[in-house]
Amino acid sequence: MISFKDKVAVVTGGAAGIGAATVRKFAELGAAVVVADVDAAAATALITALKGDGLEASFAQTDVLVEEDIKAAIEHAVSAYGGLDILHNNAGIPRTQAPDAEVTDMTAQMWRKTLDGHLTSVMLGCKYAIPHMRRRGGGAIVNTSSGGALAATVDLTAYSAAKAGVHALTREVAVAYGRDNIRCNAVVPGAVLTARGRATLPPEILQLFADETPLPYLAEPEDIADIAVYLASDRARMITGQAILADGGMLSKLPYWSWKLRAVRGEEFDLSAARY
Repeated sequence: MISFKDKVAVVTGGAAGIGAATVRKFAELGAAVVVADVDAAAATALITALKGDGLEASFAQTDVLVEEDIKAAIEHAVSAYGGLDILHNNAGIPRTQAPDAEVTDMTAQMWRKTLDGHLTSVMLGCKYAIPHMRRRGGGAIVNTSSGGALAATVDLTAYSAAKAGVHALTREVAVAYGRDNIRCNAVVPGAVLTARGRATLPPEILQLFADETPLPYLAEPEDIADIAVYLASDRARMITGQAILADGGMLSKLPYWSWKLRAVRGEEFDLSAARY
């Protein structure tokens, strides 16, 4: 059994989606959790629900574009709970806030803001968390990446570059601080059915994700949270510097796989009918 009894965790972007699912799982397994998020209303609602279940959580107002906010979230955890054992660098910024484009249409401002939100914020989280983890005799950092780090997205150039940078940063932190008993890994989701994704993605895009995923379902936030929790736990004590792909096999295949599957197994295996 995984237990986080007497452990303290900070989850950035913890008020919704993958972050909220991870917050709940950490709390249910015994951790005191700091929900570091820019959305105070959503974070407060989540914390109220957790406390109603007898779990421990608190809120730190955090805009990951603001270095002082990231630092303050870490310091809040230490002040409120006596230390820090786990950091889940999960937050990013939406495309509505940081527009992205192909290289020929990219502006330096767009590029910098996207990297700030998806890569620099992760570095800063590590920077401020690691000294406190050292004082505790070790810790675990889990960074949320994306399949865009591994395959081109055409018009998400800065985002993909930032997420690829998260992989390099993950390795650097793992190697630099491994002898301090600090592990650092990344979880790499594919399509995840968050509430925002369900509300904003057109049905045909969801169907495309389903068609391109070998498993007969798409990920829920809880599926990615399970991996983050495992990587943060002592069960993963020999895993560090790794990027764990969790995309249902989407990037594992050649382009003609679905055609060949139908040819061999028949239309009853048509993955356009996959559950999502």
